Amino acid sequence: PCLTLSAQDREMLDGVHGRAAQVAMGIIVRMAELQGANTLLDITQAHIDGCIYTGPACLRFARQLVEWGAQVKVPTTLNAISVDKRRWREQGIDAAFGEPAAALGDAYLEMGAQVSFTCAPYLLDSAPRLGEQIVWAESNAVVYANSVLGARTLKYPDYLDICIALTGRAPLSGCHLPGQRHASLRIELPALDELDDAFYPLLGYHVGLLCGSEIPVICGLEHAQPDLDDLKAFGAAFATTSAAPMFHIAGVTPEAPSAERALGGQAPARLLRVSAMDLLESWWELNSAEEPRVDLVSLGNPHFSFSECARLATLCAGRRKHADTALVITCGRAIHERARDAGHVATLEAFGAQFVTDTCWCMLGEPVIPPAARTLMTNSGKYAHYAPGLVGRRVHFGSLAECVDAACSGRASGRLPAWLQLGEATEEPAHV
Repeated sequence: PCLTLSAQDREMLDGVHGRAAQVAMGIIVRMAELQGANTLLDITQAHIDGCIYTGPACLRFARQLVEWGAQVKVPTTLNAISVDKRRWREQGIDAAFGEPAAALGDAYLEMGAQVSFTCAPYLLDSAPRLGEQIVWAESNAVVYANSVLGARTLKYPDYLDICIALTGRAPLSGCHLPGQRHASLRIELPALDELDDAFYPLLGYHVGLLCGSEIPVICGLEHAQPDLDDLKAFGAAFATTSAAPMFHIAGVTPEAPSAERALGGQAPARLLRVSAMDLLESWWELNSAEEPRVDLVSLGNPHFSFSECARLATLCAGRRKHADTALVITCGRAIHERARDAGHVATLEAFGAQFVTDTCWCMLGEPVIPPAARTLMTNSGKYAHYAPGLVGRRVHFGSLAECVDAACSGRASGRLPAWLQLGEATEEPAHV
């Protein structure tokens, strides 16, 4: 199809609005052609993932845009960057990494982006509304925006995100179109009782493995009433194992008042039934640790919400962590300020917890992860999946309450949640 451009699109392409907008529009036009889009659309906000430092080239790219006078045209938030921008030196981060990582954040701020530095922009006051056309990058943020908020975005890649923010224009394709948001896969869940918060990240991880790039509608949670933290955990784990840009949960997410509506009135291309045994197999995949000891409890992947801080403070109140076990929480600055004002930070620091802002576990290594630490524990399906490869540590995965208990005892209980206790079949498979 031939791409139709507006008069202002052509002005940007011709350099009328400066070199940065011209280069950005050139990249967008080429991407639109590759995607088969026949027009561009206006977007209301952007979230930039390209602010993560991956080497000199990404800093050079951003600085070149700044030199060309780049300024964002829509409200723009920044993802978690590679360091805690205010405290990386006191955390012992090598300056050879910390300085360019912080400088990359500064370059995007010079382009007019907000000081957000969070992988959970949906927790900010600027979160988009149902039907809003946006451009977000970062897989968990994209999935949450599409699925839970009902906003419309693709899984935008790094660097295309800032190009669109500089022009306010994006190719009209994929999930920006109502007809591209329907489910094609129906997933039926077993009847499970006594669900805890470990259920949702585990389910997201498992469902993502089944989906590939197909959008699913999940049936069987109509009466479970997952809250926004549950959906955040589900979506992040789902985005870890699936290429799909969104999910539907029948009776829960806004575009799925019923499975039939989520499917767009069509029969599903595939119908899958998940058994409790299937979920148990995924549980053991996420629980890669072979020894009970826990050297580090890592929380906040994606960034902790205010309600998670409050719940954790309740679990930790009046207790003290084990001397040999660290507990570290990552969150955005805005959430940290709210939690501090509410007294939750003081409660958690009295327990022995540490807070890290601006960055997240997918970017953190030693010395924030203690060099002597061999085994960690998390309630994040996303981090349980990534940590062995990213930081070379084995993982215990479990609920937030189990994480707190492990922080106090220095050991993971190894208990299965009630909803996974299936009799003799619950024995962990022997490690080879």
